Amino acid sequence: MRRQLLSTVYGTLLMGSALLSGCASVSKTAYPPIQAEASPEALARGESIFRGACEGCHRGPDSQRVTGAPMKDAPGWLGTLHTANLTAHPTAGIGAAKDEELARVIRYGVSRDGRSIPMPGSPMGDKDLAAVLGFMRSPHPLFEADATVAPRTQFSFLGGLAWGVVSKVPDHPASGIPVPAKGPTLEYGRYMAQVLDCAGCHTNSFDPKDSDGPKGFSGGREFLGADGKPIHSANITFDATGLQGWSLEDFTRAVRDGLAPGAIVRYPMPRYRGADDVDMQALYEYLRSLPPRRNEVPGARPHTAPEAAAPSARVTPASVSTQAVEPGTPVRTSATAGLVTLVLAQAEPKKDVDPAALFARLGCTLCHAPGARYHERIVNAAGKPEQDLARWIRNPEQFVPGTTMPTYASLIDEPTALALARWIKSGGPAARK
Repeated sequence: MRRQLLSTVYGTLLMGSALLSGCASVSKTAYPPIQAEASPEALARGESIFRGACEGCHRGPDSQRVTGAPMKDAPGWLGTLHTANLTAHPTAGIGAAKDEELARVIRYGVSRDGRSIPMPGSPMGDKDLAAVLGFMRSPHPLFEADATVAPRTQFSFLGGLAWGVVSKVPDHPASGIPVPAKGPTLEYGRYMAQVLDCAGCHTNSFDPKDSDGPKGFSGGREFLGADGKPIHSANITFDATGLQGWSLEDFTRAVRDGLAPGAIVRYPMPRYRGADDVDMQALYEYLRSLPPRRNEVPGARPHTAPEAAAPSARVTPASVSTQAVEPGTPVRTSATAGLVTLVLAQAEPKKDVDPAALFARLGCTLCHAPGARYHERIVNAAGKPEQDLARWIRNPEQFVPGTTMPTYASLIDEPTALALARWIKSGGPAARK
């Protein structure tokens, strides 16, 4: 018993020593000499990256500004995690922060007061980092000054120990990181995957180094979905248990619009709506270049057999690998085919639409059912005019560019959307089951 107690005390002291040495290294982290860039081109690029990599965590479900939000998708045993207020408010937000302070937070995951925070340090190049800072300094409504004070992250005992073990300041230089030339190349695709932290969510590990190992991009990491239930990230390698058979069209629609073959892409996966066709093609080719990793993630998404059709188009620049990375030739599948099958019985004929059943089959209950993350939004939406609500259902990105809601325009037409809108206005989603 005495030996066990001494061993426990010794282990705790070692852990404490490691944590203290880690804090010391964090406090010495350099400030990148990066200044905000406000040219029209930089603001557009900065918005695209911010929407994909930052907004989802820093804008709460009931806020139109990035006032910070509880990280409810993180496992509860870590503690109570909360993101920062990024509005222009001088005290509650970043209005008084220097560009180099914000650059350090983004590049190293080190807060303005010198703490290591649960935010992955980003290897984005200097030019892109300047563009993101420029967008954050812009008069965009997302950053309108808001005095909401974001609570400080509080780790649990176990969460703090785990974070102390895995958290390390990234080994990025303070300046001089280039941005690869934009194009449908593996180099640019790898860069965008790093900037958007694809491996961070799709690798079942808290250690960033594991993204380069046998677990990398194979899914399985646990989050909490919008309904508060555990959800696991999907395998995004081109194995049969992952994206094998997906065409570029499938991949683009899933990542940008939230409609995967036969499934809805669920929260907390953001929608990278600001990514253009070149971004998507580069990401697609990069993921196809990774070793296929077999990892069937239960419940990550339903798998559907690809339809026999023409081979998907491939990019052919010399810098893009043409080596086969999956058995057979990938075929073009229809990302909406499976969902169309699901909703067809409800959508035809239009006069026989069952809104409640359609609402469930489109995956809306995952986010909008009573108790779910976005329930209050659907309740408040009942006050909108019927036509406006129907347009919102089909193309929510036209109203809120950073919304995580899928784009349903390819699945439901205007009469069907109107039937859903009338049901929502009648209070249908507010009823507890």
